[in-house]
Amino acid sequence: MSVAYEGLNDCVIYDFETLSVDVNRGVVLSLGLLTFSRARFTNNPYSYEELLDSSVSIKYDVKKQVEVYDRKISKSTLDWWNNQPKETTAAVMVPSENDKDISETYNFFVQNVNINNLKTVFSRGNTFDIPFFEGILNDTGKKVPYPFWMVRDTRSFLDGLLWGSDVKNDYIPEGCAEKFFKHDARHDCVMDVMRMQTVIQNL
Repeated sequence: MSVAYEGLNDCVIYDFETLSVDVNRGVVLSLGLLTFSRARFTNNPYSYEELLDSSVSIKYDVKKQVEVYDRKISKSTLDWWNNQPKETTAAVMVPSENDKDISETYNFFVQNVNINNLKTVFSRGNTFDIPFFEGILNDTGKKVPYPFWMVRDTRSFLDGLLWGSDVKNDYIPEGCAEKFFKHDARHDCVMDVMRMQTVIQNL
């Protein structure tokens, strides 16, 4: 998998998969991250495959989060995961010796994002992934590596551009459905970038 940052990428989007919706104390399963340039939306547009190849992810040690960091697993969230297709849960729910401590989150982020070039930080809604990230960094003695005013919400971005239409902000762009792996953090990032690109192209 290639490094997420390349050339003039000045945007990043990230996505957590979790075992709780408690943004302060919930256990996190994985974090996906993708850097990109909005300038390419209309000039040399991205393909789904290119974005996926450029995305990176980190999978976390669940047991250590509970035992060392006193993070919590929600029964309702766990039940939800258990009702998902096996191919969805296998990649993120099965423990591995390669699972990482949440203390590696900061380095994972700054090693894959050119902080000096960064202008915009996207997530799908600003009340979930963003506070999860902030809480993990706080637990591990790190500061958020970007200013608060860079943060943007893809839902609001899309809703604003789709205003007056009957298209919803979670639509699947043409040609992406068969490639999209739902509830995979990398794919979730790629899909939202493809959504933004498609809407911009159709303005």
